Amino acid sequence: MTPTSTTPAQHGQRTVAPGPGPGTSPLRAWLAVIALGLGTFSFVTTETLPIGLLPSIGAGLDVSVGTAGFLVTGFAAVAAITAAPLTTLCGRIDRKWLLAGLLVLYVAGNLLAVIANSYGVLLGARVLVALAHGVFWSIAAAIAVRLVPERHAVRATALVLGGISLASVLGVPLGTMIGQRSGWHTAFAAVAAIGFVVLVAVLSLLPSLPAQGTGSLAALPRVLRNSRLRAAVAVTALVMIGHFLAFTYITPYLEQVTGISEGMVGVLLLVFGVAGFAGNFVAGAVVGRSVHGTLVGALVLMTGSLALLWAFGDSRPAAITLLVLWGLAFAALPVGLQTWVLQLAKEESDAASSLYVAAFNAAIALGALAGGLLVDSATGPRAVTAVAAALTACALLILLLSARSARTHNRAPARNLTNA
Repeated sequence: MTPTSTTPAQHGQRTVAPGPGPGTSPLRAWLAVIALGLGTFSFVTTETLPIGLLPSIGAGLDVSVGTAGFLVTGFAAVAAITAAPLTTLCGRIDRKWLLAGLLVLYVAGNLLAVIANSYGVLLGARVLVALAHGVFWSIAAAIAVRLVPERHAVRATALVLGGISLASVLGVPLGTMIGQRSGWHTAFAAVAAIGFVVLVAVLSLLPSLPAQGTGSLAALPRVLRNSRLRAAVAVTALVMIGHFLAFTYITPYLEQVTGISEGMVGVLLLVFGVAGFAGNFVAGAVVGRSVHGTLVGALVLMTGSLALLWAFGDSRPAAITLLVLWGLAFAALPVGLQTWVLQLAKEESDAASSLYVAAFNAAIALGALAGGLLVDSATGPRAVTAVAAALTACALLILLLSARSARTHNRAPARNLTNA
């Protein structure tokens, strides 16, 4: 029996039918999904908030900008390391109350950052939020799918993951603006306030959602026996390393390779974010028809955009066009990849999602680190797009091989019956 055909009863799990459940109106269910999307927005905004405030944080705490930068890479590393084990260990907790606990930890961590007067206290505050971050992201999409009828599962996933794109478009720029005008402590106060709003919404809107997991670390090796899930995690890691390797250093690329002025870079990043926000909902509309087709199309477009940026990045019209296409393609990938993961491990959706989140967050740290080494080398910022294109091409190859293997496996019983 394959891992994907294992029944919940075999592991002592409780199954919960999809849909909002008794006593929950469709409106309330969709408002709860929107609240989860706002939660994703707040967590992703908090994760990347220090990027635009590193100089002021460093000056305020008397540390170097590089040391202050660890507030971002360290956050991603903690989330990556703890997402899978913590999510699995919380597998028996009712999802409503688990979400509430995570949001309390989120608000507390950001309030601690508001009063932080030393680097150690601020780093501790970031660790608190990072511990909640990995678990929240691991369970949010799976909870959204349970809140709505099965036919709307992809749309609910797109709404929740739309918080990622919205954070890129609004979260980080607004947080940076607040921090530059009123101090970086105020920026952390703002994200704490958003988290409190989400907490109130979760308590008000979410019904009781009994856990579907086992609450045992044994769930992790069990889901890892699924070869297609391992492929999904590998594709996620390669895509996100490639994206963050290139995007983290897109500013020096645009300034030094394309010749874009400093003032216009912010405008182009906003355009990238808007394209991504649109791409997220385009993916939500098409991924339900074919997860595989959506992922292949997005990876082909992203790989091509990055490769052409390397070749023609010194042309402003070409660079701007390719940047928009890159944004569209990338935004479709979290929706497609998360949907793929949920389909591959329906009985252990939280454990499977936690591996996806771990790969995603580890990729942020690894991509930013590798990109920095490339930019500081003799090759300069242009090389980041070429290496990123190579990584996404490898992800595309793994995706195609996984799909081919699945088709072969699905045809095998038919051949055996014929031979019999």
